Amino acid sequence: NFLPARNAEAVERLIAFVAGTPTPQLPAVLYLWGEPGAGKTHLLEAAYHAVQAHAVRGVYVPLAEAAQLAPSLLDDLEQATLICIDDIEAVAGEPPWEAALFALYERAQASGTRLLITAVANPRHLGLAMLELRTRLGAGWVYHLHALSDEEKLAALRLRARQRGLDLPDDVAAYILVRHARDTHALFGLLDRLDRAALAAQRRLPITFVRGFE
Repeated sequence: NFLPARNAEAVERLIAFVAGTPTPQLPAVLYLWGEPGAGKTHLLEAAYHAVQAHAVRGVYVPLAEAAQLAPSLLDDLEQATLICIDDIEAVAGEPPWEAALFALYERAQASGTRLLITAVANPRHLGLAMLELRTRLGAGWVYHLHALSDEEKLAALRLRARQRGLDLPDDVAAYILVRHARDTHALFGLLDRLDRAALAAQRRLPITFVRGFE
């Protein structure tokens, strides 16, 4: 349920990367970067669940929680087929974590394991202290995920609503975009709450109903 918009090429490459489509150009790393709300974690979680659904071992590492984790967490992860590392910027400039990530890259390269990584900036501007790690991360497929425009956010809201079987008229979608926070996390969170409330009330979503969530 991800609306590709300007990110169509990145999504196509992600599908090929997760599937391990045979190609001489298939790299060891696919690196997705962009501002919060661009859909990085959404795509990472989708990739993880896709390999799990095909009985292929995947690993998901949320580095936003690095304060509660240890670099040793990365030991032996190359036994998986796909390693999904989210928010790598959270450990940029941390020597133990950077050393562990570099060692994981080297082991993954040797074993054929694929690394799917997200960040808020490209590898050159991430603040990584280890030049070798910066070079390795930038050597694969690197894609900037563009945030959705307002028109694309409307399309994404309608797409999510249709997939839920929810009647979201165009005027209501436009009203939501004008009156509520415009980042996609907030918009989709509101849609979740509206969906639950509409289901409980057994009704569609007129603007008067949406006003109750302001």
